[in-house]
Amino acid sequence: MKKLLVTALVGALVVAPVAFAAKSNSEGKQRGGHPAMKMMKQLDLSDEQKAQVKEIMQQHKPKADQEQRQAMYHQRMEIITAASFDQEAAQALIDIQQAKHQTRMLNMLQAQQKIYQVLTPEQQQKYQELSAKKMEKQQKRMQKGDKKAQL
Repeated sequence: MKKLLVTALVGALVVAPVAFAAKSNSEGKQRGGHPAMKMMKQLDLSDEQKAQVKEIMQQHKPKADQEQRQAMYHQRMEIITAASFDQEAAQALIDIQQAKHQTRMLNMLQAQQKIYQVLTPEQQQKYQELSAKKMEKQQKRMQKGDKKAQL
């Protein structure tokens, strides 16, 4: 029974990323796109602003490190498939992932701040309005989810 559970968990961890990556539109691009870029389309940027935004996004684009990603995957699999749970190894892996997440968030916020400075005062106002609307939608969705959870 234990072996079956471990096999099922490992299978889910391997198949889920592949299935998620397979979700794409007919052009082979991921659905949705970056939320900040969707908002930029609503701001009627000039060609010069579009070029500046593109440059900023390129400067702040996270660098993919396939070797490091594979190493993290193998560490995760060693923890999952071990005969006993190694809390120290798990905590070390979590710490590394949190540090990487912090770096990505900081990088993203820097890019967004630079992009905001490219906008005209009118576009900045519209950006703030769109952000407020987006926040309201998210809060409503969360409240809706909380109500479902209570049922």
